[in-house]
Amino acid sequence: MAMPFSGKVFTFTNPDGTQVQLRGWGSQYHAVFETLDGFSVLKDPKSGFYHYARLSEDKSHFVSTAARVGEVNPRTLGVAPGLRIRPAAAKERALAAKSAEGLRRWEVRLLKKRAALKESAQTASPDPTPPSKAIVGNYVGLCLLIQFPDVPATIPQQEVDDFCNKPGYRGYGNNGSVRDYFREVSGNKLDYTNRVTSYYTAKHARAYYTDPSIQYGLRARELIAEALNALVASGFDFRVLSSDENGYIYALNVFYAGHRVNGWSEGLWPHASSMAPYFVGNKHFFDYQITDMTDQLSLQTFCHENGHMLCSFPDLYDYGYESSGAGHFCLMAFGGGDAKNPVQVGAYLKNAAGWASTLTHLAPGLTVSLKAGENDFALHARSQNEYFIIENRQQTGRDHELPDAGLAIWHVDEWASNNYEDMNLDMHYECSLEQADGRFDLERRANSGDSEDLFGGPLMTRFNKNTNPNSRWWNGNFSGLDIQAISAPGPIMTFTTAQEKTPLNPAVYQLLLLD
Repeated sequence: MAMPFSGKVFTFTNPDGTQVQLRGWGSQYHAVFETLDGFSVLKDPKSGFYHYARLSEDKSHFVSTAARVGEVNPRTLGVAPGLRIRPAAAKERALAAKSAEGLRRWEVRLLKKRAALKESAQTASPDPTPPSKAIVGNYVGLCLLIQFPDVPATIPQQEVDDFCNKPGYRGYGNNGSVRDYFREVSGNKLDYTNRVTSYYTAKHARAYYTDPSIQYGLRARELIAEALNALVASGFDFRVLSSDENGYIYALNVFYAGHRVNGWSEGLWPHASSMAPYFVGNKHFFDYQITDMTDQLSLQTFCHENGHMLCSFPDLYDYGYESSGAGHFCLMAFGGGDAKNPVQVGAYLKNAAGWASTLTHLAPGLTVSLKAGENDFALHARSQNEYFIIENRQQTGRDHELPDAGLAIWHVDEWASNNYEDMNLDMHYECSLEQADGRFDLERRANSGDSEDLFGGPLMTRFNKNTNPNSRWWNGNFSGLDIQAISAPGPIMTFTTAQEKTPLNPAVYQLLLLD
């Protein structure tokens, strides 16, 4: 899938038509699959069948055994369940796969923003500057619908239009439409709609585009170009689509009829990537996401990928899957446990998009109230790029599937990356949830969030330099942030601040004694 999956069950097909059910963890960049009883599996490059796997001698990759899944008891092969390659090797493979696809346009915009951030790092104010381009107002994306000569449309065009745009949409059990989701998480500052096309019938049968012998992504981009050519020929007005200052259309969403038939990272496996620039007047397409329609629609992946294309939000999960990143506490990580009702975007990215309704800059002796679901945030900054941002998250409505309720304290370093879970000065997350239980389960991939991660009375009521987790900056220095008297979780949560005093430098102290 385009966004990360954790323990998801997939059905894959062998060359002879037999099927195997496997449980998978990963993303489009790196993934591992197991049988339902826990034995690692790979697709044998010679036979094309799914075989039980063992680790290579250096534990950097899986090696196929001679045994096909389901034909023997894997315990007789001398392999143990739950095998994983070395974390460093997983990271290397994932980052190499990500690098090979090149930068998408949203990533270029993000890098430009970070370059500007570094230029302003020496300004007098340490607080993060307001976003140079807030994602507010009306935006319009394009949603292409594609069927095949041998696989006709499975869901009516009007249903997809409602899924994208209709206020209060409830089809297939979804909590609203895509438009509803972005209106809610932005505090009604972003109105995002999609122009949904009529179905285009591909030139070839589905098997042409799903051919696993063709390099991954090539036939997907060919299919998209076909559909765009037909749209141009129909006289579609591309001027209605929103684009950036360089003419790149923000969002191209593609649904194809039927179910996914490919194995991981083959053919039309659902993914997000970029294509050769496709020009329509003074605008052009580049970024896209493509996925199978199956027989129903769900919000989570669609909203996650549009978080990238539309808002230039970074991924907050770990491409190598050695850790869990922001877990189920943010759409741009795992997105919650219900694909029909994805959780909110976290405070860091909301604030970066210009969606904060209230941003309280913390100072000594304050009593702060934060409302859940209202984009009320509190901020304590060291610099333009490193700061703590705090929000109130409750298990209701959009956040019904959160692992926990309470005060979410995020430690942000906009120059870092959620691919690095080492928790030291040089290697740490871009956006870390300060997990109240102090176990750092997200960094250690123990889970994707649990019921003891957020702060709130009567137990988790303080956060300062001496607590675990603590409020120090990544360089180990005191941040001066001391939060206390955190209330019990509820629609409105309160806390107070005290000012930590930084100890004097011993040399300065000696000079004072001699004065």
